[in-house]
Amino acid sequence: SRSRSASVMPVETKEEPDADEDSDREDDKLYCVCKTRYDEDRVMIACDRCDEWYHTQCVNMPDLEVDLVDQFICPLCIQSNPQLNLQTTYKRRCFFGLRHTDPSSPNACHKPSRGAFSKYCSDECGVKYMQLSISQWERNGRKRDLLWETVKNAEKREGVVVCADAKMDTDGKPSMQKRKADREVVSLNARLADIVKEREMMKREMDMVVWRERLVELASERAERVDECGWDQRLCFGEEEWVDFGAEVLETYEEKGKEEATEDAMQVDGVTTSHGEWWCTGKKKCERHAGWQKLRAAEVAFDKETKEAILSNLTTREREIRKGIEDILYPQTSNTSQAPKPSPDAPLNGSSKPRINGDAAEKGKKKKS
Repeated sequence: SRSRSASVMPVETKEEPDADEDSDREDDKLYCVCKTRYDEDRVMIACDRCDEWYHTQCVNMPDLEVDLVDQFICPLCIQSNPQLNLQTTYKRRCFFGLRHTDPSSPNACHKPSRGAFSKYCSDECGVKYMQLSISQWERNGRKRDLLWETVKNAEKREGVVVCADAKMDTDGKPSMQKRKADREVVSLNARLADIVKEREMMKREMDMVVWRERLVELASERAERVDECGWDQRLCFGEEEWVDFGAEVLETYEEKGKEEATEDAMQVDGVTTSHGEWWCTGKKKCERHAGWQKLRAAEVAFDKETKEAILSNLTTREREIRKGIEDILYPQTSNTSQAPKPSPDAPLNGSSKPRINGDAAEKGKKKKS
């Protein structure tokens, strides 16, 4: 059908000093069956057949119903074409407005519904109607839990079914099951992507913990050799510093680990000043960093144990989700793999008693002479 926006609403023409006779005739144009000039205070509607404008009052149409009109056919077109059976058609009204205590009042909703996908004009009207329904349900002495049981399995409408004369080979049930399976697969894939992303982040954090664990070992060994506090400020490195300088930090220990310590605090282990400034050169029992070896080792061990547990949990969840996707996509393969296997001691020929050389039944008998 033609859009109702195709017709242009008449407007009152402003008078200009140089207006010609055409504009004068436009100002004098008569509309509607009442043959009056345009009045902006009165609601008008255009005929979808002849494009003439009519006052809603003159065609017995309430002003509130204008938004509900699908196609408007004026009385003159209906009378002039009786063989066509022309008539004005309407859109379905919002269900919340129809259930109003006074549906014809201006306070009720008079907007059209959203077609086949919803009987409400908007989500707001739908929520309001449901709230009223729940309140009415409870006022009648019923429990809300019982109401939930009746609607908890409801699903959102996915499309419009068009009836056709052609007969289909299937009854539609497999396709419904397939759509449900597809939705489950999409949901599982989304969860799988989140878990994989989280696991990769955790593996990255785990690499940093392993680096910090190695740094604690190297710093503790160095502190024993040089007989100093040996606290390394690089143990406080965050992720960004670890990414930029992590490998270089370990190299400074491994390259200089075999060299003997000297008495020069700025040249300990032959390390240059740029590396030496990270270490505390105080006494072995430094008051500021007392017991840092045990504290840092315990902290790293706890952090490592925690992240290993998280990684194990994520791996298990990932395996379960992948198994769930496989069960949905390949149900026959899954059922076959879960079938019970026969016991190795179970008989294969249906007989529960073994026969040795085919003569077990005759054992112990002697032939009479």
